[in-house]
Amino acid sequence: MNVELARKSLAERDGNVLIPALRVLAKTGSLTDLQAIMAHIKSRNPDIHREAVSAAGSVIRNNLLTHFDKVAPHVRRKLGAVMESLDPHVVSELGKDVRSRNEERRLRAVRILGLLRKNPKVRDVLAELVSQKDEKIRATAIKLLGSMVGPNDQDVILSLLSDPDKRVRANTVEGLERLGNKRMIPILLRFRKDPNNRIRGNVLKALFSLGYCDIEEDILEMLRSKDNFMNASALWVIMQTKVASREIEDSAGFHLVSDSEMVMINARKALTVMGTPRAKGYLRYLDDTAQASSAR
Repeated sequence: MNVELARKSLAERDGNVLIPALRVLAKTGSLTDLQAIMAHIKSRNPDIHREAVSAAGSVIRNNLLTHFDKVAPHVRRKLGAVMESLDPHVVSELGKDVRSRNEERRLRAVRILGLLRKNPKVRDVLAELVSQKDEKIRATAIKLLGSMVGPNDQDVILSLLSDPDKRVRANTVEGLERLGNKRMIPILLRFRKDPNNRIRGNVLKALFSLGYCDIEEDILEMLRSKDNFMNASALWVIMQTKVASREIEDSAGFHLVSDSEMVMINARKALTVMGTPRAKGYLRYLDDTAQASSAR
């Protein structure tokens, strides 16, 4: 059955004719076919009802994947709401599209996910997307996260920031910082004591970048840690933000003689970035000590 015959067959009530027609339109139908397809969702015949639901969801998904930018934003939102209400498996299907070899199809699939924010499975797909090597996919996923931040729409972001995969958490923080949206600050504040050094450092840097500058005590807490990685990350935050105080200078100076080469290197870089007289004094002292040792 070709598409034109399938469209004519929508006027039929006989399931033997109608069901094959709905299956054809599910693959090749356009948005103009949607109203006629959805009329059969009310059918008392369970087979016709099921095929009509499936066809309507497929038509919306296929057409958004092909013509996303040509569809007006308000129409996209309506179509997304219809698709979400009709097809509980739509997120799984879009998850397959996100893995497509076609770059445009992948990006459009991610954008369609943004229309389905009520579906709990969106979070699982986003957790995968923010870990993708493809920068465009990752960036689009982060923009989608940003669009979800509203008074009652923070669950997805919070779940990603609590994800057991450290890469997901770290990439999410970096992405939220790039959005430059100050509404992210209350969310990020919840994670400034994260046990992972990279994520904790990323959170402090992001907070500072978004305008929350009260991070000195958090940096000092990391510098006082017995964990070398936590020390190194704190010093990295100083390099990125140029936050300086007498206590931070003294603590960074202390780490110039750390047993960890990684920490020592970061301490030198942090003191160099601070560039205060006290910071420079610590660096001179280290250099003088090194020269004296080599002269013996």
